[in-house]
Amino acid sequence: MHTAPEKIIDFHTHILPAFDDGPADCRTAAQMLVKLYEQGVTHAVSTSHFYRYDESIGDFLARRDRAYSELRAYLSAERITHVPEIILGAEVYFTTALIDDPDLEKLCIGDTDYILIELPYTQITQNVKDSFRSLAACGRVRPILAHLERYAAYAGEETLFELLESAPAQINCESVLSAPSCRLAAKLLKSGGVAALGSDCHNMTTRAPKFSEARKKLSRKIGAGVFTELMVSSAEILENGDF
Repeated sequence: MHTAPEKIIDFHTHILPAFDDGPADCRTAAQMLVKLYEQGVTHAVSTSHFYRYDESIGDFLARRDRAYSELRAYLSAERITHVPEIILGAEVYFTTALIDDPDLEKLCIGDTDYILIELPYTQITQNVKDSFRSLAACGRVRPILAHLERYAAYAGEETLFELLESAPAQINCESVLSAPSCRLAAKLLKSGGVAALGSDCHNMTTRAPKFSEARKKLSRKIGAGVFTELMVSSAEILENGDF
């Protein structure tokens, strides 16, 4: 019998109001947080998009802090207390310029050395793989690949598993719930290289939180122990442990 995890961590959310393509306002952001809480989530990692060529890291962080402060103020004013703990991070679009940015570490999740990296939605060439490997080996940050299963449209399974040799990955709830991608998600999970699960929620309509649905399907298809292992490894990451 497996032991239920103490922390239920949604590792990929777009929860901040009026920020990138997340919720349009604080009201919707609050609804999303309440929904995640109802689905059992205790901690939500806020991973707003960051594009290196659009703005500086300093400007991004200032905007993120303002949005977070507005959300906290709204939750307080509306006396909404039953929500997950929010941990600030970013979904960082990968470019080779990241390695040389002096503020790179400031994009890490919470107080950790871990950074969530989104690869370009183009063919994953040897150059992309080598550049990502250089980021993983630079000693400044420890990358986690965002929604690894999505890149199957641009690379074969062999390439995805090769990427896992450089860094652990996060997969999305949608890939577990979608029949076409569920098989690949299961293979990636069984490889041992997947460290986290994320709803990648953006709103309450087209991309609403579906964490509990994914948890149930994982337990039914692969076993409850797999979900527990994901939550344990996610907790270790948030504590800046080794995965």
